[in-house]
Amino acid sequence: MKIRTLLSILFLLALVLPARAQDPDYLSIMAQESEIKAIATVSKVQVMAHNSDGTLKNVTFKKIYAITPYVPDAFVGGCKTFVGGWQKRAEGMVYFNPRPGQRVFVTVTTNGGAITSFTPMNAALDHVVRNEPYRLTYSHGRASIQPRD
Repeated sequence: MKIRTLLSILFLLALVLPARAQDPDYLSIMAQESEIKAIATVSKVQVMAHNSDGTLKNVTFKKIYAITPYVPDAFVGGCKTFVGGWQKRAEGMVYFNPRPGQRVFVTVTTNGGAITSFTPMNAALDHVVRNEPYRLTYSHGRASIQPRD
């Protein structure tokens, strides 16, 4: 009886977790826990598949500055982009639009994993990433700066 109950709970969790993955709040948690958090330049964008809910792309980044340890000089992350036309936006899905040469602050679950946030760089963000990374917060696939206390 105990094993059956445990297996039922695990089965229900296995069904619920993928559905939560598209929730923007879940994405912010994943960004916070990502192994790769870095200022980087987009060096290559590769289309992997065209789907009805977006285009799956692999993005290669060149590291400029990392706030997490052991970030390789070049790393890869996957994301979906929305082209339009025959594609329809999926509710709760966060789309990114990486372009070669773009300088961004990016978080990736792990090298080769999913991009969890993608934010174009500006002077204020550059300063906070390098000097006060604890002030970064994540929402809807973007990093933003919390005000000072």
